[in-house]
Amino acid sequence: MNERKLVIFREVALHLNMTEVANKLYMSQPAVSQTIQELEAEVGVKLFDRIGRRLHLTLAGEIFLTYVRKTLNTYAEGLRAISEINQAKTGRLRIGASTTIGIYVLPEIIGRFLKVYPAVDVAIDIENTKYIVERILYNTIDFAFVEGSLDSEEVIVDDFCQDELVLITHPDHPRARYALMDLKELQREKLIVRERGSGTREVFEKVLQTENVDCKIAFELGNTEAIKKAVEAGLGVACISERCVTREAELGKLAVLRFKGLSLRRSLNLIYHRDKYLSPLFRAFIDFARREVSCPD
Repeated sequence: MNERKLVIFREVALHLNMTEVANKLYMSQPAVSQTIQELEAEVGVKLFDRIGRRLHLTLAGEIFLTYVRKTLNTYAEGLRAISEINQAKTGRLRIGASTTIGIYVLPEIIGRFLKVYPAVDVAIDIENTKYIVERILYNTIDFAFVEGSLDSEEVIVDDFCQDELVLITHPDHPRARYALMDLKELQREKLIVRERGSGTREVFEKVLQTENVDCKIAFELGNTEAIKKAVEAGLGVACISERCVTREAELGKLAVLRFKGLSLRRSLNLIYHRDKYLSPLFRAFIDFARREVSCPD
């Protein structure tokens, strides 16, 4: 068994289409099929079910995929570790971030970091928490900053800073002049929320469940900017990070309310794979970000 076979298996397990994998890896489809057959012979079990013209991972295949992914990640990290020795001021950082951090926190930090380390190449992938965790598992990003809870034993979670969720309404909303709202009052409101998989939505829904508050969702939107525009248009109210609404509040476009007797604080977390090599450049950026980030008192 060699690294090439494991790569082919991982890609087939991911795409479940040998022709697609063959094109991606510049191989023939029979060569991909032959590799999978050889691999199945080596491990002594079927890794895929072939039903009609479609492939499906077997239970053994799912288990094997977990270890193959770890093995390939470790191998890739070993190569990177060798190339990055004592290269803290050069290199490439692949950073993931969920929406709140990626749009409203990281850009300013990265801008200041690149003034100190101008030779560093930074790529950032902004998506919801669920997607970002998948990218960590498949080693397509080095580390990430996310909201929300995780359930993967392969991912290390470190507290990065604190954040507070607030309620936003149209300035003409009856409660806007009080700057406070009881959580149970939301049962009478049209609620605008992020898509499932969003860390912000997850935290908010947990609070609603804990407080036994049953709300009606009027709109489900894919990003925070769309939510703010919907609230500005008077379509409902929403719960988002206070970091996201500073400008609109200052301009009087939106009203920011806190919940009466309740503080919706949460941790914004740094996450990375358990097997990740923490290069000098990785450590330099994290140390810099911790110094530069602003957190509510």
